[in-house]
Amino acid sequence: MARAQKIGGPLPPAVGSGDCDRACLNGIADAFVGALLAHDPSKAPLAKNARYSENGVPLPMPDGFWKNATGARPYRLYLDDPDWGEVGFFSRMSENGAPVVVSTRLKIYNRQITEIETIVGQENFGRGPLVPDLLGDKPRPQFLQLVPPEARRSRDDLMKIVNTYFTGLENNVGDKPPLFAKDCDRLENGWHTTNTPVKPGEQPGSLNLSCIEDFAQGFHHNDTRLRNRRVMAIDLERQLVFAGVYFDHDNTAAVRNYKVKSGQAVTVKDTTATTLSIHEIFQIDRDGRISQVEAVMTSVPYGMRPYFSTGARMASPQAVKDGFEEY
Repeated sequence: MARAQKIGGPLPPAVGSGDCDRACLNGIADAFVGALLAHDPSKAPLAKNARYSENGVPLPMPDGFWKNATGARPYRLYLDDPDWGEVGFFSRMSENGAPVVVSTRLKIYNRQITEIETIVGQENFGRGPLVPDLLGDKPRPQFLQLVPPEARRSRDDLMKIVNTYFTGLENNVGDKPPLFAKDCDRLENGWHTTNTPVKPGEQPGSLNLSCIEDFAQGFHHNDTRLRNRRVMAIDLERQLVFAGVYFDHDNTAAVRNYKVKSGQAVTVKDTTATTLSIHEIFQIDRDGRISQVEAVMTSVPYGMRPYFSTGARMASPQAVKDGFEEY
């Protein structure tokens, strides 16, 4: 596996072959989706020894989603990193007719795919049609804005900003506020997880608050370990960061029942230890704050590690404390 680099240390070298720009990367991504729908790897520009993982598990091609993909909608959120030779993208597809949101990372060298890393998540977590449909057929405009060169932050700065999100969420009690913008909004598998209207007769909860208020109140205390944090690609022109992370929930009694700063009691329904495998795209605004967040996730066995370690690594304080070997 490729070695991951620690944030703040030497960054991954410019491992792209230098001949694949944004249009080239997006074209390869589209060809890959076409190959999925055809259930035929030969229709994608695969390198001879290309490797594929689905939800963290290495699979031969075609297998898993390669066999089950049955459709695609126009929605496509691209994140292009020609210097690292990476393209990440979210797409709305269907698996045997059921709607799914798919996150894909492609490693490109000499215009060929050498690594494929996917997460296939149920759209709206299997709740049924998105109401309202916040994804639609095109990404939110903030993800598409080109930022002038003089206003762009460096790779290292962007990674540090994103890491405030993970560090703030791990064992959150409201004392490690991430660098959120006031207009921050978050979608997970197409489902709105911030700023949603309060239903009549219900008490406001995490989903109804802004990103700032949600974290400041101390919600998500049961996110006990955010590990295997990797920045897999950075779109400098649009100031986007594509990251992978595993959320552990040990769900001991101490974290299954807690109170937030308002005094509201929170009870976690899960009684067993659980892990989520997540890909997230963060949009950083001109003030250096996290404005838009979009995530694709799925449940995996507790304590599972990723198959790929490609990317710039960011340490989990809790994993270090626990002696958890992340890779």
